[in-house]
Amino acid sequence: MSIGSTGLAALLSVCAIASLAIPGLARAQHTPTADAAAPQLAVADVKTAPARRKKENKDIKEAEAAVAQREKLQQARMAIAHNDQRRLNQLKKELSDYPLLPYIDYWAISKNLARLPYDDIDRFLEKYDGTAIGDWMRVRVLRELGGRERFSAYLKYYRPEQIKRTQLRCYYVDALSRHGDKQQAYEMIEALWTVGASQPKECDPAFSRWMKDGGLTPALAWKRHALSVQAGNLDLAGYIARKLDKGTANRAELMRNVYRKPEQILNYDRFIKDDAEYRDIVAIGLNRLASREPDKASEAWQRYSASYLFSDEERDKFLRHLALQYARQDDQAGLEKLIKSHPSFYDQRTAEWLIRQSLRGMDWAQVEFWIDQLPKDDQNLDRWLYWKARAINEQNTKKDPQRQALADKLYQKAAAERSYYGFLASDTIGKEYSFVDRPAPITPELVDAVANRADMQRARELQAIGEFYHARREWDYATEKMTTEELMTAGKIASSWGWYHKSIQSILAADYLDDLELRFPLAFSDIVTDVAKRMGKKTALDSYLVLAVARQESHFSHDAKSHAGAMGLMQLLPSTAEATARKAGVPYRRSWDLLNPDTNINLGAFYLNSLLNRFDNNRFLAAAAYNAGPTRVSGWLKDTDKKLPFDVWIETIPYSETRKYVQNVLSYSVIYAYRSGDKSTLLRKNEAEARL
Repeated sequence: MSIGSTGLAALLSVCAIASLAIPGLARAQHTPTADAAAPQLAVADVKTAPARRKKENKDIKEAEAAVAQREKLQQARMAIAHNDQRRLNQLKKELSDYPLLPYIDYWAISKNLARLPYDDIDRFLEKYDGTAIGDWMRVRVLRELGGRERFSAYLKYYRPEQIKRTQLRCYYVDALSRHGDKQQAYEMIEALWTVGASQPKECDPAFSRWMKDGGLTPALAWKRHALSVQAGNLDLAGYIARKLDKGTANRAELMRNVYRKPEQILNYDRFIKDDAEYRDIVAIGLNRLASREPDKASEAWQRYSASYLFSDEERDKFLRHLALQYARQDDQAGLEKLIKSHPSFYDQRTAEWLIRQSLRGMDWAQVEFWIDQLPKDDQNLDRWLYWKARAINEQNTKKDPQRQALADKLYQKAAAERSYYGFLASDTIGKEYSFVDRPAPITPELVDAVANRADMQRARELQAIGEFYHARREWDYATEKMTTEELMTAGKIASSWGWYHKSIQSILAADYLDDLELRFPLAFSDIVTDVAKRMGKKTALDSYLVLAVARQESHFSHDAKSHAGAMGLMQLLPSTAEATARKAGVPYRRSWDLLNPDTNINLGAFYLNSLLNRFDNNRFLAAAAYNAGPTRVSGWLKDTDKKLPFDVWIETIPYSETRKYVQNVLSYSVIYAYRSGDKSTLLRKNEAEARL
């Protein structure tokens, strides 16, 4: 299958923009250009025109060469499909310097993998050992060998330190117990067996042999039964119970009954016994009871912890669970009582929940009190600096100068941060936002060295031909062991390739957070600008908001897919996309269309715009609805009944994910305005004055 004239033109365009090697990339730092410099630039353009034309000609030649190689790659895949070995060998010679030559070998071996061509496999694994495609081939071979029970060969190809997939580990312990160190195999089988969930069927032969040889002890059976009950897998627990003696099986049945009806453990005389198995039953009952009636569970804990020896770890785990249940039931009094009765107990989520509950009740003294209970490091986070300053100001009605000075100091400290809270603090004290925009220190020499690595070249070419899964694997392998400097450089290279999510990923992995060009790329800006101009004439929709949502949703990965089924740059569910497409008049035939950036951004922006219309042009309400759904947001607004200022409403959003989402979208919008050479405030007048 060849590339037609339209595809050829597109490839030439793409390749001309971003060549495989990008020397001098690091020299192109972003600096605003004054209008007065325009004449000098025009003269400079005339002087550099020959060099520019020479580079353009070079880029075109490289693009033409890339297209020719991709044509031959397609021919090679056709030769593999038709078993035309002579033609394949000829094409491989012609593609000897092509980055994806290893993949041609991989596809050829994969086509015949069922025949287990050991010589070809060995040569391939030796040649590409430690690469993404080499390790993937090893996985494919192990699956084939395990499925066929070729266990002697399996031991040859398996690498315990590298292979983590449970299915392949099960094959390995089966092979090892047959043809290797049986004792080592049985130790590994014990670890695989003693879990609270069913393991893959590939484990069954090894489990059977291990049990036949006496590996399954009563203690292990009880342990797995307890783990299964804790996980709520009662069918598995019932199956395990059949392997217990009669007396233990009865106690196992009692454990399952307690899981179903945990209030039974309030019969203390029945459950306080000098028996470790009853202790396990009580532990499960306490956790289950806490989920239903935390007050009763708290009282039961006092009784049982005096009779059974629970470790400090078990105690803290139970108290965290109990605190979470109080929080889920909005029982602030119960939670405060729990904390007072256990002075040594501290849980960050619990403390933060109490602060937010106090905010929701506008109890500023309690807000300050609970912030002061946080560890010192947490108190110095921009979030709590802002809220403590806010709480002090709300209480300081008599204008105590010392209290006011403390609040101002806290606001100043928070305002130094480039964040939602930093921007809030800046707005409060009338200070300019702190962006701290420092390009990563990247040298042209390192750019050339990293960009021309074989694994990076493979990643880019795989991306170019649409093999996104393998492209990501190559990138992840390439960057896994990079130094900080190499990671920053990789981020710069990925950005130049238009591979924005890998640019963001790499600069974050390097822990260099001040290069805003790489962290907040102006991705797909032509599409975004056009959409915002068309749709945002009567709403608050602008390109900065669209970019902020796309950055938060997918890091600009056009082929991103979530576990919930959302797809593309703005992470739309196919059902939402279909309904939106009808209203927007955007062509949409199938979910696959959501992987097209143009389609996805148009549909995502239209849906976002509809939420702005629904929520009175309030961007943070629209963002909350984009994440959690408009029905939930309407419910939250009904609950608060216009009693809360905007910042308290956002801080007390019930879903932590949505809370963080809204804060990010607002702050990202400010950063994108800055990156576009514009100035924007965190909140618009209608948003800042809203009572929700």
